[in-house]
Amino acid sequence: MKQLRRPTMGFYFSPRAKTFHIVVNMKDVPGALNSVLSALRSKVDLVESISYALEDGTAAWSGFGKALSKSDTEESIQKAVSRSPSVLECLVEGSDRGLLVDSFHQGVEVAPGRPAIILPVTGFSRICEHLAKILGTGGETILFEEGSALGRATGHYLAGKLGPARPDLRTKAALGLYRANGWGTVTLKEDPNGKLMKIKVKDCPECAGNGGDRKECGFMRGHLVSIVTELSEVKYRSEETRCRLRGDPDCEFSLTSQFPAQTGRSSRAANAGVAR
Repeated sequence: MKQLRRPTMGFYFSPRAKTFHIVVNMKDVPGALNSVLSALRSKVDLVESISYALEDGTAAWSGFGKALSKSDTEESIQKAVSRSPSVLECLVEGSDRGLLVDSFHQGVEVAPGRPAIILPVTGFSRICEHLAKILGTGGETILFEEGSALGRATGHYLAGKLGPARPDLRTKAALGLYRANGWGTVTLKEDPNGKLMKIKVKDCPECAGNGGDRKECGFMRGHLVSIVTELSEVKYRSEETRCRLRGDPDCEFSLTSQFPAQTGRSSRAANAGVAR
């Protein structure tokens, strides 16, 4: 199956259609979601939906849909869904003008308790271009340092979540998350003795624009070297050997190991100068 980007829209618009936004809180038990979808099958044509577990042991489902019958209302949809014994609460908002904005969710999370913002890739790339334009090499240094700081924080968080998993498995899992979170498709080649990593990034978001006069992806380089250092428990230095800003088809980073790293809270000062 062809890999796709996951759509995340806070609104739905279908001109001249009667639309509904439905949010359900339900028991996190087998068959709960199926009972909700069964209740909606004859009511709405679903166009976008998401379900997820909640920290209190329940689950949530949210979806946009077009009405299949002009006679259905928010109340009739809510009543149909609430008949399921698995449903704890149901909220429905409707519109006769085809436009609905998700008024229930307050942003997104990349993990429980870690709120995030959605920023277009071209917008992020232009921020990097503008910073480098007004500050020159100082801007590139700032981008690297900020990427490093975020990489360390993310690596420390993942290390706590992944616990005693082998460091190499934790590192590979983290690199896989780049693709899942829209940071480009990352592939890893490692030499047998583990002292050198070649990390290729396809569709690196930092160089999605024209780049201006930039010739490197400092933010991504800093993020990669710090997250790998934190999770592998080995300190690395990095170099970007290929970059789309230099006309290469993809970006490639070489990470060379130096010595065992002090990871976690104690590593923040030690890692601050990595990958110059």
